[in-house]
Amino acid sequence: MAVAAYASLVSLTNILENLHYRAQFNLPRADMKQVEKLQENVQFLLKFVELHSERVIPDELQGLWRQMAKAAFEAEDTINFHVVNLLHLRHQEETTDAAFSDFCEDMEGLIQNLCTTKKSLPMMEEIRQDDRVQEQSSASASVSIVGSSDASEHASNVVVGIDKHVSRIRDKLIRGKSNIQIIPVVGMGGIGKTTLAKCAFDDSFVVDHFDLRIWFSISQEYSVEQILRIGLQEKVEYGHKRESLDELGNKFYQKLFGRRYLIVMDDMWGSGAWDELRKFFPDNENGSRIMFTTRLKDLATSLGSCDPYPLTFLDEHTSWELFCQNAFSQIGCPYDDLENLAKDIAKSCRGLPLAIVVIGRLLAKSDKNAKYWENITKNISSLASMGDDEHCFKILSLSYRSLPIHLKPCFLYMRFFPEDDRIDVNNLIKLWIAEGFIKPTSQKSLEDIASEYVKGLLDRNLIFIRSIEKCGVHDLLRDLCLTESASENFIRSPKVQRIRSHYHTDACCFICSEEINGAVAEKLLKTFHVFSQWSEFNPLYCDACKPAYSHIARPRLVRLMGDLINGVYHREILLPTEVHYATICYFFGKKLISPRSQHLLWNLQTLIIGVITGRTILPPEIWEMPQLRHLICKPSGYLPDPTATATASHNIPILKNLQILSAGFAFKCTDNILARIPNVKDLEIDYFEGESFDLRQLQELESLCVWSLHKIRAIPNSLKRLSLDVTRPEDMPIIGSLPRLESLKIGYSYHVTNWNPVEGEFLHLKELYISHAYGLVCWSADQSHFPILERLKMKTFPLLEEIPWGIGDIPTLESIMLEECNDSLIHSAKEMWEEQQSMGNDSLRVYVMDGKGKGYQMVDDNSKPQEFDETEVTVPFFKKKDRVQALDEL
Repeated sequence: MAVAAYASLVSLTNILENLHYRAQFNLPRADMKQVEKLQENVQFLLKFVELHSERVIPDELQGLWRQMAKAAFEAEDTINFHVVNLLHLRHQEETTDAAFSDFCEDMEGLIQNLCTTKKSLPMMEEIRQDDRVQEQSSASASVSIVGSSDASEHASNVVVGIDKHVSRIRDKLIRGKSNIQIIPVVGMGGIGKTTLAKCAFDDSFVVDHFDLRIWFSISQEYSVEQILRIGLQEKVEYGHKRESLDELGNKFYQKLFGRRYLIVMDDMWGSGAWDELRKFFPDNENGSRIMFTTRLKDLATSLGSCDPYPLTFLDEHTSWELFCQNAFSQIGCPYDDLENLAKDIAKSCRGLPLAIVVIGRLLAKSDKNAKYWENITKNISSLASMGDDEHCFKILSLSYRSLPIHLKPCFLYMRFFPEDDRIDVNNLIKLWIAEGFIKPTSQKSLEDIASEYVKGLLDRNLIFIRSIEKCGVHDLLRDLCLTESASENFIRSPKVQRIRSHYHTDACCFICSEEINGAVAEKLLKTFHVFSQWSEFNPLYCDACKPAYSHIARPRLVRLMGDLINGVYHREILLPTEVHYATICYFFGKKLISPRSQHLLWNLQTLIIGVITGRTILPPEIWEMPQLRHLICKPSGYLPDPTATATASHNIPILKNLQILSAGFAFKCTDNILARIPNVKDLEIDYFEGESFDLRQLQELESLCVWSLHKIRAIPNSLKRLSLDVTRPEDMPIIGSLPRLESLKIGYSYHVTNWNPVEGEFLHLKELYISHAYGLVCWSADQSHFPILERLKMKTFPLLEEIPWGIGDIPTLESIMLEECNDSLIHSAKEMWEEQQSMGNDSLRVYVMDGKGKGYQMVDDNSKPQEFDETEVTVPFFKKKDRVQALDEL
């Protein structure tokens, strides 16, 4: 329960910080002394939890953790109730005296409640004082995490002792019978089945042997439709009729027909997926192969064309080598006093790679303290009598228990993602912030702190990198999250809500929008107050989301927006007043308009709105929401002038927390508006209205995406990423002079016929994407102009006949991608690649694409061109931000 107490107290800390800032502007009216007194008590309790959460504690303290979590949640609920009431009365221009008096009375009760909790702490401290001294000496590393940075920089996917297995699997894949063969790989969880399959899948001989390779992650919960769409590289076309499974399957069959293909079906838990998909796998009698991984030996035996390939435990020597690479980032132990302990720990992991890696990472982040290592050795040795599965789970639990308290809620949150999910890291950070898990500091933004938390979990191998900006969690570690979360008994509230109305059915979860089986759909027997009307609104909830409302005593909803037709709102979107993070994906034919009640969502931090057609029109009250951190409207949003709210109040708050603003259609970027968003880091504007302006007062700006620079007089030196839809000749010197620019996307350069960059420009540029260069005839450049360029992408060059020859000599250049380019340009890229190959530069990759997401990678004349889909390229080229993709990200 210590983790639940910590999470609740940190969340309350963020709520109080927001209230304290808003109260300065009478949004709402509050007693500042009461707010500060409550903050003081919460900070005291929070420090106590941080200090004592790792101790072996008596039942009395377990009860105290529960008391803290409950008190913090009740404080949030009470504050939310009164703040929303006060904001509503203020907006209706009604008197707030009675409501303010009730607020102050309840705030005093909250203060007394926390003071009562504080008074019990010295007694608990006295009971356990001797134990505290002992534990701090034996497990100090688990409280104060320090260590060498070398270990944290070590790759998370260290593969030791797998070469012989890859060689055997390779033989099974590229040799043997010509008819289709099904090759099962079997072993317990954490043994390395997926790692082996992936290494074989990417093996150069295997890549060259097959015409087509496709990877499916199956898991316990799967969708045949989604699997087929992955195989076809298709997404759901919003607003279009969905194809049946047979239609999709037949298209997939045609894709495979006549080609030598390899399909990997990873993490199979039953024969269901195979039974539904097997008819879509043609036997082309050309050596096609299907490989699947499973923990179930009976399944492997029944489905396989050959005997299952068993993946066994690592031997003692290989286990030691893997442990050292993760714990010390080298071969062998560099500490004489720890070597015997380290060998005992490695041996105690019983040759299970996942356990070895996780424990190795845990120790890499700890002090090289013999007492602490002895404690770890004793803990693992005590598990000797357990079976392999239970033994592995207990080792992973040990790694979790050794996490610092601030990382535990974030790790346990991974349970909300499906198995084998590709989790967007930036979105994960937004969700952690929304849940209130990130403890604020005055020196860093919550996003920067959360990024450090991500790194902390990656360093400990509790999550892993899947691809660019994506992460994942191993199935066994996700199971650990579920188990530990159940024991913590978190008190949840509806802080995150996703609305996807184009998927709407009669049985749809109010919070996550997932379809619900009618047999399990439930309604909460509570009357919901929808502001401006009373309603007997009883929404449906899925099992996963129901706990979010189980503790809310007075549930209330805000009408956020709707389709305004003849003065009446239709297809309304309702959000709970507790919401911090909301994504809304709607299909509208008209404008989506807020009825000006958005200001009641006083804790809303992230608002992402995606509309297939039409435009989102935001109310002026958006400027009275200083807690906003991310405001994104796709494909376009209208952001009003803040002077509309200035008439109602002379003291309007600054949106000091706003990090991302992507909502600017007909945006008036005046000095007044820029002064209200001083800390924005990511600005995306479709079209500017009004006079020209200077962006230099945005000193934190790192990413700018605009139509053109024609109204921007100056850009801050902090800028790292720039995207222009239209480029003029006079823009190039301005862009080249930006001292920190790392990524540049420029498009539609009709009037740029010659580009001759000057030495000294683009000194830090790593990514360059040039598109629709209709007028470009001559481009002169070499490594002196782009000294550290890593990636170059060129799209639609009708006139340019060759890439500057000196580009190939840039030592850092990793890849070139050409899309919809003429044959002469492609030929020049091939010549450049061949010259680099002859000089021993094997790292440069060149991709050629056809504009439909299909293409090939250049290889030597003796090899077959390697076909690929754009989604398979792991090079972080600029992402396409079209309407469908933007909405799909929701």
